Amino acid sequence: MTMLALKPRTFGVVRALFKVGLVCCLALGALLVLGQMAGVLTQRPDWVTGASDLLFVPSVGAAATFGVLGFICNYLAPEEPESEDD
Repeated sequence: MTMLALKPRTFGVVRALFKVGLVCCLALGALLVLGQMAGVLTQRPDWVTGASDLLFVPSVGAAATFGVLGFICNYLAPEEPESEDD
């Protein structure tokens, strides 16, 4: 397998991981906010801190992974042919 054939396959894998990372990042962030909002609305401060303690680090980790995968995906993206405009 040549290096040229490996790049599109790698791009496909990184792109799929990027999509999974996006869903994880959004889901964890939404759960964090909803957990804290539920704590505020029910006036239970332990829910607010509990949601933060449980979901903050995974949310930040998922966001960081998502960002790195996007950065890598940008470099692996296939080049588009240049169009000639007259």
